[in-house]
Amino acid sequence: MGRGPRFWFPLALLGFAQIGMAVVRLLSRRSGAEAESANLLVGPPTVPDGATVYSQAFRLPLDVFYSMKSGLPAGPVWLIALGVVVAGTAVWYAFAHRPVRTGRFVLGAVAALLAVPLLDLVGSWQFRLGDGLRGPLLATLGLLLLAAYERSRFVLLTAVAFALVAVVLSADMVGVLASAVILLGAAFTALLRGKPHSIS
Repeated sequence: MGRGPRFWFPLALLGFAQIGMAVVRLLSRRSGAEAESANLLVGPPTVPDGATVYSQAFRLPLDVFYSMKSGLPAGPVWLIALGVVVAGTAVWYAFAHRPVRTGRFVLGAVAALLAVPLLDLVGSWQFRLGDGLRGPLLATLGLLLLAAYERSRFVLLTAVAFALVAVVLSADMVGVLASAVILLGAAFTALLRGKPHSIS
């Protein structure tokens, strides 16, 4: 299925998914222009006798405006991204590996898809992990499983580097983008090296 080891595709797919996730979250954030135009209408106001006021507008303080939740929450965005990556990886390996036991392969793919939200719930309810932390941890777990499946030290080192950046900087968009660069760099390195046995 093309040059290089098979694992380049899930690495690249996760990297591009993180970039897409970062773009979506950035676009969903409130801008400074929106903050300046955040006016609320209230009434009826207290007015002097003989005056008529139809409405009153006041400006919402910027600190109050930015303290309100804005944009998309990190948890659901990570779940969608990881679901896309798991599904895409399953399809890729179905064509690249040509599994003999198709039924077991399909069951494994479905189980992996179901495991993503279940593990996310466990991390949220049992371990009280934040929205921005559970996604990188699940992605790291997936990379470790990929390394074990491929028996690849290269993927294992990529998973470690990903975890160090994505988990430590999980609350920052920089962590998402930096870990995506690590994954894309690893994927392109695997493609350029070419032979699967040269990366193990």
